[in-house]
Amino acid sequence: WFLFLPILTCQNIVLKKMAYRNKYIREIICLVIVTLVILKLISSIKYDKLQDTNQVHTRSDVMVEVGSIKNEDADLEQDLQAREDAISLTPDENELLYRAPIDVALIFTNADKNNVIQHHLRRAVTTLLKNAHAPIRLHIISEEDSFEIGSKIIKNIQVENQWDARHMKLVYVSALELAEEVGPIVKVLQEYFTSKSYSKYKDFLFFFSLFLDRMLPGLDNIILMDIDIVVKGDIAELYSHFSRFNDSQVIGLSHELSPVYRHILSAYRSKNPGTKHGSTASVGGFPGFNSGVLLINIPKLRKSTIIKSYFSRKLLDTKTSEYIYRSHLGDQDLYTLIALDHPEVFYTLPCTWNRQLCKWWNITLYHDVFNEYFKCEGDVKILHGNCQSDIPEDNK
Repeated sequence: WFLFLPILTCQNIVLKKMAYRNKYIREIICLVIVTLVILKLISSIKYDKLQDTNQVHTRSDVMVEVGSIKNEDADLEQDLQAREDAISLTPDENELLYRAPIDVALIFTNADKNNVIQHHLRRAVTTLLKNAHAPIRLHIISEEDSFEIGSKIIKNIQVENQWDARHMKLVYVSALELAEEVGPIVKVLQEYFTSKSYSKYKDFLFFFSLFLDRMLPGLDNIILMDIDIVVKGDIAELYSHFSRFNDSQVIGLSHELSPVYRHILSAYRSKNPGTKHGSTASVGGFPGFNSGVLLINIPKLRKSTIIKSYFSRKLLDTKTSEYIYRSHLGDQDLYTLIALDHPEVFYTLPCTWNRQLCKWWNITLYHDVFNEYFKCEGDVKILHGNCQSDIPEDNK
């Protein structure tokens, strides 16, 4: 019946339109016509199905276009091979497409022929991206020559690990422009918080965090980290601490894990034996801050009259005299000084997000109390090789 009805209809048409009277000739002609029509329909169905499988998502987020169909069997084989060769997006990678990037900044300068700094950058970026469950917008604060070196290092890291734009976008931030703008302020700070006053560009970097609101005014939050680190935790978890800031807190950072500020404040502590300044947090004291990992709220930094008031030579003279306070550790010295009177400006990060490894004070003046400062309980998220400390290969 599937063939009989079309053939019967065809015979009636042929009978009217053509002069053929022989029954067998009419049946042969109609059979050929109906067969051709059916084959054409089948061909169209196959073509439509192949068109539906014409695109394949790959790990590099490139669409593989299967060519226009000329030979159906060959193109079907090509389509299947493309699917077999392509690496599908994992659920985590797919989710990256819909997450807002986390802004992270690293200072990378004077890198030419400096293999140590280059190694630090390679290790910091590799471990940062390896453990991140959110896309990173990485701001490299640098001069042009060092940025060129750094961008090549980072490009190689991406290629080696098959990390593309979903995982990280690189941003060049020229620190030289900001150096010219805030040079007079930095020169004042250097007099109080470096071993001696330098006007060189490299020393300016020790105070860069204080001016991120000028360099990156369009951002809300940014994480600034030293490059002598190994990241073991998810940077998205660190970023979540921004949501815990109260209205007055501008900057988040961890306590110093050495007795360096006990030493710096030793004269003040002698004159004020009941003070907790310079003591460990375990006894309710304030051991000072370490600026190896900083969480900075840009709009709050811009509006902070307290922080900006410490750019004044008059106030610095007053406060450094009051606390008999002289040091050489850059911005963290200023943050510690501010916190002596204004702890409300700062959010204290868990030590696990800046597990400092420097043991210099253990072999000098404070061996008897060093471990009270150095201990840090919990799963370490960031290892910080400060004062040129080695970070173990097993990262423990």
